[in-house]
Amino acid sequence: MTETEALAQALAPWVAERFGQGTTLSRVALLAGGASQQAWRLDLTTPNGPLALVARRDLGGQMFATALSRRDEFAVIELAHRAGVPAPRPYAYLPDVLGKAAFVMACLDGETIGRRIVREPRLAAARQVLPQQMGQALAAIHDIAITEADFLPGPQGREGPAAYGLRLLEEELAGVAAPYPALELGLAWLRAYPPSETAPVLCHGDFRVGNVVVDEGGLVGVLDWEFAHRGHPGEDLTFGAIRAWRFGEVGQRYGGVGPMQEFLDAYNAARGTRFEAGELYWFEIAANLKWAIATVTQARRHWSGQEPSLELASLGRMTAEIELEILSLIDPRHPRYPGD
Repeated sequence: MTETEALAQALAPWVAERFGQGTTLSRVALLAGGASQQAWRLDLTTPNGPLALVARRDLGGQMFATALSRRDEFAVIELAHRAGVPAPRPYAYLPDVLGKAAFVMACLDGETIGRRIVREPRLAAARQVLPQQMGQALAAIHDIAITEADFLPGPQGREGPAAYGLRLLEEELAGVAAPYPALELGLAWLRAYPPSETAPVLCHGDFRVGNVVVDEGGLVGVLDWEFAHRGHPGEDLTFGAIRAWRFGEVGQRYGGVGPMQEFLDAYNAARGTRFEAGELYWFEIAANLKWAIATVTQARRHWSGQEPSLELASLGRMTAEIELEILSLIDPRHPRYPGD
């Protein structure tokens, strides 16, 4: 029996219980991407017509020590969906699907592959509005009452959210237990120039092109909430702008689709804030460091045998590219270096 057949068999009882007699699971297919978790499309035939769902299921190992369980990721999606964030409708948390935890949510129609979003002619109109739409969506996420997210990782005691983010980077890099001089230099720069602290918000933690669904009209929904936490808004404001997430369209600073300022203007207008690109420079370097560490840990999931995958192995080749970007950003000669 293949994994697809076994998964269909395992999910059949839940489908019948949740949607009633007469509902059948007509198709199960593994979706592209999913370097950190599996995503399976489930096509159902119900008495009321067809229904498409997605089951998000654990893989072996994890990218970061602070990554959420499927239970907590499901809880965050429930919270975001209730708040009106464009997130998939959550259906159920399933603690054991063939020995691994999973949850089921609505399947949103559209494109998720970053390189297609930034290049395909049919999405040209979407790229014109995507920075603004993503800014508005992020504002809605950050507007969720932080008290509702107290189950998420976050600052301890009187620790500021930026200091918390820096501490996690230090811990994650120490956990790599191998020399990465460029990453150590980046970390030293972050320690030397700490940013101003602000009240923590519910951070998505991986907010970028590639983790959103896009159709011809623009943003459809926000996916991949496994790194949600309580943190500094600057984290989410910059992660989607680093070079790695422009998918080759380096001239379009926000996600390879448009200007960074359009994204920031939309966010600021929606939240009544005044974040500027210059004051977010620290977080841009931190975002690059975070992704560089992730490429190392993802590749090691393959090397260690936790989750054999050519996709995970290939991420290791990106580490050097991000190291070069970090070295460029901490150089005072960089054209956007904020200075004293």
